[in-house]
Amino acid sequence: MTLDPHEIWSFLLILARVSAMVATAPLFGTTGVPMPVKAGFSALVTFTLLPLLRSNIGPVPDDLFTLVAQIASEVAVGLTLGFLVALLFAAVQVAGTYVDTQIGFGMINVLNPVARQQTSATGQLMLQLSMTLFLMAGGMLYLVGALVASYSVVPAGGAHFAGSWDTVAGSLAGQMMLIALRIAAPAAAVLLTVDVAFALVARTVPQMNVLIVGLPAKIILGLATVSLSLPVLALAVHEDILPALNDAVRMVMSAAR
Repeated sequence: MTLDPHEIWSFLLILARVSAMVATAPLFGTTGVPMPVKAGFSALVTFTLLPLLRSNIGPVPDDLFTLVAQIASEVAVGLTLGFLVALLFAAVQVAGTYVDTQIGFGMINVLNPVARQQTSATGQLMLQLSMTLFLMAGGMLYLVGALVASYSVVPAGGAHFAGSWDTVAGSLAGQMMLIALRIAAPAAAVLLTVDVAFALVARTVPQMNVLIVGLPAKIILGLATVSLSLPVLALAVHEDILPALNDAVRMVMSAAR
């Protein structure tokens, strides 16, 4: 039994893009997922895509520099795809952090062992819920579909990254902030109304300690509003994050051609 060099080369190129995306995407690129699981999932996806893509992959490069450069370009494309998904989920965490600041939880951060950093309590709650909803909505199929679609725009080993990245970055940041604003809007509106009401009370009844009375009221109303507005988070995952994933992949792949 002889191994076809082109077959091995095609496998390595596809594996480079797939494994890089898996390593950075928020669903798999966390410390809670064991390395064997990440490696096994990457190999499984690579073996699945190999019969579909190997005919479009060029011959094995003759020199080591070209070989390394093509593998590095595939790793860069995979890292970019994973970062896009992480950026969209960061919008959910930004919304939770903003709500925590309005409630009064901004001074309280919890250690997130998954991200290895301190995050706000509500932001962490919304992030975990959004990832759960993403999986329930078939988000992994969207993610793998975006990966497959990236090969139709940027063939294996053909990334150049010569597009207008400033425009792409600005558009992605705008989408992220719009998603965060939509998620945080219900709680932010209620808390703003509470602030205005207590400001009027402070002007009308100066003897009342508004800080002592207002802080527990903001916490109760804020947590109640967050609980009641959880369907907005589900709606944002279905109508904002999933479509934004396809749009973001298309913009970035166009810039990578």
